This record gives sequence, structure tokens and C-alpha cells, in this order.
Amino acid sequence: MKLFYLGLLFVALSCGVDSTNNGPTPGVNTVSAGKVNTVIEIEPEELLKLLKYDKNAFVVDVRPPTEKSRSCKLIKGYQHIRDSLIYRDPEVLPKGKTIVLLSRTGKRSRKVARFLSRQGYAVYNLKNGMDGYWAWREKVIREKLKIYSKEIDVIELYADDFGC
Repeated sequence: MKLFYLGLLFVALSCGVDSTNNGPTPGVNTVSAGKVNTVIEIEPEELLKLLKYDKNAFVVDVRPPTEKSRSCKLIKGYQHIRDSLIYRDPEVLPKGKTIVLLSRTGKRSRKVARFLSRQGYAVYNLKNGMDGYWAWREKVIREKLKIYSKEIDVIELYADDFGC
């Protein structure tokens, strides 16, 4: 349990900062001791660390089913719950879980996260959404395989080798 809290503290301390201006991300709070009503922006690598150490993590894609989506085997427990359902009834989310929201760009999930934070939930939001996640995964794959040509779509060619 101590490891979980250390991991949570690490994520909390490294989140909520916009690297372009070195200031807090507008409308996003970082964690303070015992404070609920927070939205924590996390990067893709932080998401994977959270999923590794927090067995209570519940990842929710808030996009509508009509929007093309690509999930990843690395995101265990990944589920779709449309944002309109969450707005209508936040109780659709499980109690006692670490809620992580995502959408295509992170904007829709950030709005849902703000709504949930006002309802008393502590919520993580995947910064830049799945677009950011896939860009990060592509970078990881390219560096690992030393494939730098943009003409080669490494995600399509090697995604299965990397759990996607």
C-alpha cells in the first residue's frame, strides 16, 4: 500500500504543469493532502505507471461509440462510457476506484473530469487524449527499433509486438 501512495505522490507532483509556459495548466488542480475535487492531468507514461501500481484504476473512454477509436492492450480495463451517460448519472462509475478519463484529444474527457470533480471525485485525465498516447507510443517504438523514416507506419507494422 505504501508503494501505491508513493506512486500516487510521484504522479501528483509531476502533473498539472504545462511545459510550454512552466505554469499550472488552466483549470486543472494538482493534488493536495486530503483534497477531493481535483483533476490531475497525466502523460501517457504516467498512465502506464499508474496502471502498473494501482490495481483499482478504472480507465474510461468518454467518446461516443460512433467516433472511431483505437484501444490498446496495455490499457487494461479500458472501457467506453459515453460522456452523456456520466453527466446524466455519475454513479455509473464504480466506487472505490481510481478514475482515469480519456478521449481523442483530451478536451472532452477534461470537461467530464471537471464535472466529476465538482461531484466529489478525484479524477485523472489523459493529457492530449489517445492522439497524444499514440504519438508517444509511436515515438517509443521508433526509438526502440531505430526506425526514423516517417514513411514507415511503425504503429501499424509493429503495434502487436508492443502490446497494442
